[in-house]
Amino acid sequence: MTLRESKITKNLHLSILIFVIVCLSQFVYLNSLSNQFVYDDEFTIVTNYFVKTWNNFPLLFNSDYFKLSGELSYRPVVTLSYFIDYTLWKLNPFGFHLTNTLLHTLNSVLLFFLLKRIFNCQTTSFIAALIFSCHPVLTEAVNSVSYREDLLAATFFIAAFLLYVKTSKDERSFSPAYFASAICYLLGVFSKEMAITLPLLIFLYDIIFTKGQNLSYKLTRYYTGYILTAVFYLSMRFVVLHNPVESHVSYPEGSVFINFLTMSKVLASYMKLFFVPVTLCADYVTPYSTSLFETSFIVSFLLLVAVIVIAYRLFFSSKILFFSVVWFFVSLLPVLNIVPIENIMAERYLCLPIIGFCMVIGNLLVHSQNKIGYFNKYFTSVTLLVLILAMFSFKTMKQNMVWKDQTVLWTNTARIFPNSFRAHNNLGNIYRNAGRLDEAIVELQYALSLYNDYIDAHNNLGVTYRKKGMLKEALMEYQRALQINPHYPYAHNNLGVLYAKSNYLDLAITEFNNAVANKPDYADAYNNLGATYIRKGLYEKAIQECLKAVKYNNRYIDAYYNLGTAYFNNKQPDQALEIIQLVLSIDPNHRDAHELLNLIYEQKRLTEKR
Repeated sequence: MTLRESKITKNLHLSILIFVIVCLSQFVYLNSLSNQFVYDDEFTIVTNYFVKTWNNFPLLFNSDYFKLSGELSYRPVVTLSYFIDYTLWKLNPFGFHLTNTLLHTLNSVLLFFLLKRIFNCQTTSFIAALIFSCHPVLTEAVNSVSYREDLLAATFFIAAFLLYVKTSKDERSFSPAYFASAICYLLGVFSKEMAITLPLLIFLYDIIFTKGQNLSYKLTRYYTGYILTAVFYLSMRFVVLHNPVESHVSYPEGSVFINFLTMSKVLASYMKLFFVPVTLCADYVTPYSTSLFETSFIVSFLLLVAVIVIAYRLFFSSKILFFSVVWFFVSLLPVLNIVPIENIMAERYLCLPIIGFCMVIGNLLVHSQNKIGYFNKYFTSVTLLVLILAMFSFKTMKQNMVWKDQTVLWTNTARIFPNSFRAHNNLGNIYRNAGRLDEAIVELQYALSLYNDYIDAHNNLGVTYRKKGMLKEALMEYQRALQINPHYPYAHNNLGVLYAKSNYLDLAITEFNNAVANKPDYADAYNNLGATYIRKGLYEKAIQECLKAVKYNNRYIDAYYNLGTAYFNNKQPDQALEIIQLVLSIDPNHRDAHELLNLIYEQKRLTEKR
């Protein structure tokens, strides 16, 4: 075989491997494409005006970002991806889910190329990439559009690492690959803070695989760029564009000691999920550990000690396996609650750490071939691999169906973790929207029995009480929500609705104004303001507020109807006619719009007679 023929054969083999990775990663998530928006998608996408017009693009880079984006932390790259998706798909969830699955496939392929360069073993890299592509623990990040942040952080992290490995073998001081790597790192950290650990992992990679050769040179030429990027990100995140709401998150029970005990359990739980991903959940409830002598902590701590001892022994026997373990622990550092985070455990946090597990399994399967007979070695390894991939793929496809819609997701979550106050709160909302008010009240009260300061549940319970006609009880719930957070816009809006229903119109206007002051794109509050001004006979003000409502939601039928009503009462029949015709184009069966249309024609006829 000539050199050219050998190269063609090698490229063909590589193409086949990539094709298999792409097919598997797409196949296991094929049934997720028909899923609806779930979890926080309602706030970050569905009702979020911010991502629906490119006029808001400059606001990605100032402090208004947090009020408008629905994000707790500064993640402009993720929000930018929502801009793009909305431009392409509007509110069709298929397109958003397609983007997530494509990102996951891209991550699987990039991982294959990264490990191929690190390990210099195509088989190990291929096996690790296959396991990554179908592991069930990644279903949360792929199925929930609002957790795309973890997928994007992994994309840019892996790409930056891959480009660095290429750079480190380039004799030029500043190759194009180095600059591309630094840019990917910048995009990674502005997708999610998980990517911040890249410089540390690159340093450990050089120590382990190159024995620290030219370390001082690399520190000057390469590491400095990554360090400066990290410093820039931290400055933006915690100084320039810091969200003050994050400062209210604290350690469990306000104790560093309890945090240490609890996070030891979380670490052990993550390792269990890698090997036995059976019980997966959208909202983990991790009881705090308060004593060194709790059985759960002792078992978890012994497991972690065992892993550390094994890692120490691997340091002398297998650089690859040692680096795999190091990857897991280092990449998990940002979500180990060192800096307090709202959710101390979530599957989506494992997008990067799971790569360490995939590397371990890939290496063990390849290494096991040398321990058994020649005839059986390939059969045994392939059989094990197929079995692992089959089990993981089946679980992943089954788990995709848990994320089908809000009802299925939160019913499943409440069944697995009955103490999940978020699950019971969301179930309460689902029941209320279905008209099952008594069941909604039971769920919301139970959520508050689990966490009495849960502001969303107080607000939602108030809405449910109001719909049931229990106005006094509704008032108490809204006031309780505002005691917890005086700037909570939804409670202000709902309190305004309650006042308006009780004919306290001036108080209602005050609350609606408080709502939009804290959420400038709050279409519901603007519409409610407009409706209240109509009741007070202030039609010019009503028109102004209704115009704001339809600006932030251009399919808001109630706001258009109120705008038409305001125009009609303000003796502007032509404008009223135009708006009501628009309402009927959206909803031809809108009864009130038909009645108003008749009144408009009658007004126009009287005007013409004069």
